[in-house]
Amino acid sequence: MIVRRPTDDDFAAVLGVLQSADRAVYGGSDWTEGDLADEWRALDLERNAWLVELDGRLAGVMHLYARDDGRFIADGYVHPDRTGRGVGARLLDLAERRAHEVAAADSLVGPATLETAHLVGDPRAPALLAGTGFERVRTFFRMVIDLDDVPVTPVPPEGLELRTLDVERDGRRVHAAVDEAFVDEWSYRPRPFDEWAKDVFGWRGFDADLVPVLWAGDEIAAVSLNYWKRLGDWGWVGTLAVRPAWRRRGLGLALLHEGFRRFHERGERTVALGVDSENPTGATRLYERAGMRVLWRADVWRKELTVAIEVAP
Repeated sequence: MIVRRPTDDDFAAVLGVLQSADRAVYGGSDWTEGDLADEWRALDLERNAWLVELDGRLAGVMHLYARDDGRFIADGYVHPDRTGRGVGARLLDLAERRAHEVAAADSLVGPATLETAHLVGDPRAPALLAGTGFERVRTFFRMVIDLDDVPVTPVPPEGLELRTLDVERDGRRVHAAVDEAFVDEWSYRPRPFDEWAKDVFGWRGFDADLVPVLWAGDEIAAVSLNYWKRLGDWGWVGTLAVRPAWRRRGLGLALLHEGFRRFHERGERTVALGVDSENPTGATRLYERAGMRVLWRADVWRKELTVAIEVAP
């Protein structure tokens, strides 16, 4: 088993491992070249990414993401033809050691945590994670809809007006509305506007024409941040935010239908999103009412990093 850092020359092989791991569980893959390129641009490949080779062939990939609240996210994949040979365990160990190293260097107050996830249906992952001290904490769904027919044109509830996002004028108010809507969401972390806006409005394919906003006078009541081909080769509903005072009035469904309509006009015939299965606002039921179905499920596991680990040189 050889462990090394990825280089640009590994890009195609790494993408192949990610896609093959997905296909082995649900028959398809969300990973695209653009998605992996985005990930690598945001990662320090020399410190927070690893490849494992077996018999001269790429067997596994791990990316590690550090959050400023003491959370670390380990995103690992093992090629389905090379499972059962310790690759997954080695990747987890590498990620955990690096997380300890970063936590120690940053002098974090309170325990740091390491999270990872696997597609439900992977037979080996639960035993591996439970055996290395992780506990399952959440399940997320990828939901999709096929837009075979022209979507219905939504009628906003009385007193509300549907407009297209104006980033320069309304960007900060959209940011505030999203923070308010998601304050009780599991693992949601409010971010300063500039950091948030860089990720949302500054994404390479962002198009404000795909973003409908519902206004109540001069207040934002709800917004759907939609993207063209982000996180998969389909239309992507990144954030559907309804402020608490306007919930239970059909705003979420209206924004979904409007987003579907805009994607359909662009020629897109599939739209997807991700959702916490235990979302406190009942979002999963809303998406089902809109005609969406679950494509795959992923379990999230978490481990507290409270035991010192000697960092390998």
